[in-house]
Amino acid sequence: MLTLPPRAEAQLCYALVSIEADAGGAALPVSWAVVADASRSMRIPIVSDEQFRELVRQGGAQEVLVDGVPVWQLTGPVPEEVRRTSPSALEHTARALHSIIERLDREDRLCLVACAEHALLLAAASGERRAELVAGIARLPVVHLGEATSLAAGLRVALAELGYTETTEVSRVILLTDGFTRDAAGCLELARTAAAHGISISTLGLGGEFQDDLLTEMADLSGGRATYLRHADEIPAAVAAELDAARGVQARALQLELSLPKGVTLRHATRLSPALAPLHWQTQPEARCVSLALGDLERGTPIRLLLELLAPPTPVRATSEGTRLRLAALRAVSGAAVAQADLVAHYSPQAPAPAAMILAAAARASAVRIQRRARAAATAGDAMGAAKLLRAVAMRMGELGETELAQIALREAEALATTGHGTAGGGVALTYATRRLRDG
Repeated sequence: MLTLPPRAEAQLCYALVSIEADAGGAALPVSWAVVADASRSMRIPIVSDEQFRELVRQGGAQEVLVDGVPVWQLTGPVPEEVRRTSPSALEHTARALHSIIERLDREDRLCLVACAEHALLLAAASGERRAELVAGIARLPVVHLGEATSLAAGLRVALAELGYTETTEVSRVILLTDGFTRDAAGCLELARTAAAHGISISTLGLGGEFQDDLLTEMADLSGGRATYLRHADEIPAAVAAELDAARGVQARALQLELSLPKGVTLRHATRLSPALAPLHWQTQPEARCVSLALGDLERGTPIRLLLELLAPPTPVRATSEGTRLRLAALRAVSGAAVAQADLVAHYSPQAPAPAAMILAAAARASAVRIQRRARAAATAGDAMGAAKLLRAVAMRMGELGETELAQIALREAEALATTGHGTAGGGVALTYATRRLRDG
């Protein structure tokens, strides 16, 4: 119950919602699709510092200016002895998948899709047909599908393989990329389609030059997870973590429905944990109902939300003790399982000030929304607008005691204001660090 002061006009109010599953229950089968960006950058051998210095000494690499920025480029093919000892990002991915198939149960399914300019299904089999999966994985590091990158093409193949029929298994897509795609709008539409059919998309962004705003939004739209990998050797651990998370699912494809009476409006919905992110919702105007796709609910990992609502004025017939009004009927749905609760406002002259926990949650929600706006402004070329927004982010981070994040935001703001560009990887690092902002 929320206690609100009497007002003659509408007022903002906040509600914390926590959803968690009962302990126990057997693990559900997992139907996995791994979509790997197989563009040229993912196939380049990753050399050590010592190997790179040797390449420079031998004239195998030289420094050139690209858009006024000095970068190192290879002058010829990578020597064979270097290639043998320097796995590419796709080879790290293949190693990760080899370790994963050993952990698949007979009822689990895995399909592997490579995509660049085109997409290709390399393998699709159940856990009892490991030989087929191994053969498909072996093709991943050497497949050539063009130079451009179309992540949407890979997603279409993966979603078609998973199927859109109603199932009781956990259906997940893992998307790995280190660069930019030419079809961002198509990726977002596919994320919405996946969410509508109970399929979550987890994204793994590698390095510092990828579309972090796209990858995080795809994950948030579908109820998946977004992970930032600085180095390719982190791929195996990240893929293993995704399998562990899928094994811990207690309720799949969770939806939170809010039925709102006349006069009540949902302004913002923010997930506080497991990862901090603004949430989108679907609206049914005729029923005054909104629905949020929350993805899978994992054992021991409650989903916590902050709802910002516009509550109506105090009812005309309020008594001296105050009056009560239902602001929303909440309905959490996962398959046939349903949990319901009412969000009720008590209008009272003795209403206390908002609790510190609510204020801190609202500050975190505000910070992540402003950070998203700053990233969008920077992407659109509005460097000064992005810098202004990032300074506001830094101020809020400082108020929350997140001094390191505040400093990152200020560095990005200064770089944008003085050069028109952010620092190398700084925007990406800020995006993912903000998502990890602690809840409470």
